[in-house]
Amino acid sequence: MQDAHVLLPDMSSCLSSLSRVSYFAVFDGHGGARASRYAAENLHLNLAKKFPTGDNENLDKLLKKCLLDTFRQTDEDFLKKASSQKPAWKDGSTATCVLVVDDMVYAANLGDSRVSWIGPL
Repeated sequence: MQDAHVLLPDMSSCLSSLSRVSYFAVFDGHGGARASRYAAENLHLNLAKKFPTGDNENLDKLLKKCLLDTFRQTDEDFLKKASSQKPAWKDGSTATCVLVVDDMVYAANLGDSRVSWIGPL
């Protein structure tokens, strides 16, 4: 099995935020399970480090940037680790993440995986 997932219905303890935050992610591994496992173990930790703090007027914009930066950082970290192995790892992974902040839902994806839902949350 090359896939991995993370369910964090209450991520608030990892953050210095006043918001209620939930995080859910599915990673579809390609060519091996290492990339999807790495993403499952590290993406939410990178998200917590980059999560906007304080009561921000531009929270939507900051969260979108946070998600982009988090995906980029996790990818760079994995590529560095993968290229240092002998032989170099050739694994990859798609990602689909849902971040719920108070009553707003943010969806992010990488590769050909997508998230969709029907109805209100």
